[in-house]
Amino acid sequence: MSTNKWIISGLAVIALLSLSLFYIFPPLFFWENPAPDQRQFIRAAVGNYGSLKDKGIGQVEILSDREVRFLITGESDENALSQETLDGNLKSFCALLLQEAAKSPVELVPDTEFQLSYHHRQIAAISGVYSCKNAQS
Repeated sequence: MSTNKWIISGLAVIALLSLSLFYIFPPLFFWENPAPDQRQFIRAAVGNYGSLKDKGIGQVEILSDREVRFLITGESDENALSQETLDGNLKSFCALLLQEAAKSPVELVPDTEFQLSYHHRQIAAISGVYSCKNAQS
């Protein structure tokens, strides 16, 4: 009879430990869906932007989900390095970025602001920042 008490009390302890683990560590028992990638629409916009080399851009750095930096190279013609051309490139990328953001499953606040910048590694005077605002609701 005493053996039965030990078996029953042992099973009760195992059941209590299992329930306590279930409440203390729920990720062990449930698979959580990963959060959507906050930068996916930025990658899509960069991919749809066209040839970066033709625009005088050597590299694109996605610094955060709201900040993108274009590193300018000197390999293209001199017109591509003019301030007006570079600012125009940022404006066209802004339009493309907002278009991709509208298709994205990630919800954006209507007045979300993206910071687009360009920077030349050797010539410090060739740099600029453009504020791209999502004014659509």
